[in-house]
Amino acid sequence: MDYTIFSNMYKILFVDDEDHILSMLFEYFGEKYSVKTAGSAALALEIMREEEFDLVVSDISMPGMSGTKFLREIHKLYPKTKSALLTSLNIDAYITLARQNSISSIIPKTVPFNFKGLELILDGLLTGDVFGLTRYLIHGERVVLGWYDVKSSADLPEVRAKIVSELRVKFGDVGDIGLILDEIMTNAVYHACAKQESVEPQKGVRFPEVKLAPSEYVYVQVGYDDEKYGISVLDTQGKLTRDMVLGKMERHVTGEGFLDESGRGLHMSRLFADRMVINIERGKRTEVIVMNYYGAKYRGYKPIYINEI
Repeated sequence: MDYTIFSNMYKILFVDDEDHILSMLFEYFGEKYSVKTAGSAALALEIMREEEFDLVVSDISMPGMSGTKFLREIHKLYPKTKSALLTSLNIDAYITLARQNSISSIIPKTVPFNFKGLELILDGLLTGDVFGLTRYLIHGERVVLGWYDVKSSADLPEVRAKIVSELRVKFGDVGDIGLILDEIMTNAVYHACAKQESVEPQKGVRFPEVKLAPSEYVYVQVGYDDEKYGISVLDTQGKLTRDMVLGKMERHVTGEGFLDESGRGLHMSRLFADRMVINIERGKRTEVIVMNYYGAKYRGYKPIYINEI
């Protein structure tokens, strides 16, 4: 069935072989965007021959042409159209396909369906407005617990301890958040350090001590809303790329990178957090945001959210 609504807003095409999914997506997003839906990739391509879309969101597993093959066709025929995949399956199985096809957003069909979360991701894809933790705190009251400036690797233990303590006071058990902080803050410091390659490893020390120039400081923010708490770690160098991130994820997910130091922090953070978002402005800044939902509301298969602007 084809659902259509006309407006002067961004135009989105949703593609899924399950009609009830299309109906829900149309009902939720139709008031904000100009929405069309298609029950197959073949029908979607027919629709796209007649009109342009800003964004196409497709299921992965469909009869006929798969979602990944469909998006590959879109990238070839309509290179300016942005895209994302939806799936109820294990997203890890598609990381190689994501890397090979320049797909940077694979979104899980959660139960209950996380419409607000999907809206946030789609809005970021459409507008490029993706940076900042508070942008992701959208449910009810939004509170910032604190900001931290990391000026050297020696600051990391103290910042970690303060954040974990604040979160425990507020939420009780916060699981593996200390481990996640260790990984993403350490990564940020060493990516931010312009002299990183000249730092000599010390025997028995995984990461040697580094001091950052003011232009290299790493910034950490902690906050929460009525549904989740989150942490943002921002460096001001922007050395990562989408392809680098997907490549590192792929090696760890497939087991090929079991002994790799590179990418270990990203893999572990994605593994232990409910949601991880990576925002990249090349040569300027990289932000890793991790979020945990209260009561394990949306736990399960881990999404891929990489925004490169």
